[in-house]
Amino acid sequence: MNKYNSMVFRLTGIIFLLFAATIGTLLFLVNYQMDTHFSNYLYTHAMGGMPMGMHGMMMHNSPENIYLSSVHQSLFWVGSVMICISVFVSWLFVRSFVKPLRKLTDAVHDIAEGSFGQTVRVDRNDEVGMLADTFNDMSRKLEYNDTMRRQLFASIAHELRTPLAIMQGNLEGMIDDVIPADKEHFLSMEDEILRLNRLVQDLRDLSLAEVNELVLHKSDVDLNLLLTRAAGMLQPLFDEKNLHVTVHLDDAVPLLQLDKDRTNQVIYNILNNAIRYTPEAADITITTCLEEAAGKRQVRLQIADTGPGIEKEDLEHIFECFYRAEKSRNRKSGGSGIGLALARQFVLSQGGTIQAASEVGKGTVFTITFPAA
Repeated sequence: MNKYNSMVFRLTGIIFLLFAATIGTLLFLVNYQMDTHFSNYLYTHAMGGMPMGMHGMMMHNSPENIYLSSVHQSLFWVGSVMICISVFVSWLFVRSFVKPLRKLTDAVHDIAEGSFGQTVRVDRNDEVGMLADTFNDMSRKLEYNDTMRRQLFASIAHELRTPLAIMQGNLEGMIDDVIPADKEHFLSMEDEILRLNRLVQDLRDLSLAEVNELVLHKSDVDLNLLLTRAAGMLQPLFDEKNLHVTVHLDDAVPLLQLDKDRTNQVIYNILNNAIRYTPEAADITITTCLEEAAGKRQVRLQIADTGPGIEKEDLEHIFECFYRAEKSRNRKSGGSGIGLALARQFVLSQGGTIQAASEVGKGTVFTITFPAA
């Protein structure tokens, strides 16, 4: 903000101008009175030869009385006029100052009643304008968070409803002797219970990680070894889609203080997404390297695929809970939508960073960094 737009500067300037105008006017009138009436007084006094009786008769209309009366009248009128001007200018200024604040107050009342997204238009660059801009940003974020909260509840209800409906259907069929109560159906119901339990556990871990209360069991972890084992465990899935997996691991990567289980979950989540969305006979590249950034050593892990990529409007939301670029919610094309949100929170909880870059038609790259001791 330019200092000339500051209200402090404006107030100081207005007060200075009012005082300057008042003092200047007073000086001008005093000088004017001195040049006219007081000069006349000196001239009359210099005459000197007037008799005493005549002098007493002239005292009532003497130049001194005329001078003093004129000065008093001038000061009175000047003061009255300047007070009126000051009051008028102050009223105009305060009115223009309070008007946007009243708009802000009305908008705050609307937000307090649950009407999020209210904005105030204030075309000024001073502190009031900055306050209005900040309020507008806050209001838009509240509206966005409220929308995401509603979507989150709807997504959780959707994810919970599916396994519950399956189990309810099986139980009702068994009660009505429509479905046989055999081991196969019990195992199917157990799978749904396990999936439901995993979802609840993931939601619990996510909520704990967001408030920095997730318990981490850190130890010396060989990140290259974790990646090698993960690639080996997922090799059947790679072979099923005829994916070409290339692994470039930097031998200089040191042991890192990480939670092994949480880090494994991050790696598997990203690799499973790459397998799920990458077409057959495509490429997946896994690389690690030790680098220095801002005077600190860090380990960078990249998992890149040559899949269809992610649209720009979807890319900035992929780490949000239950967000899917594919809106049909088909389980063949996507999981529950919580994997990347968990991965992000697990990485952040361990002092790392995670980013995604994508280009439609060329693929997606996930970059994870961890501080190196």
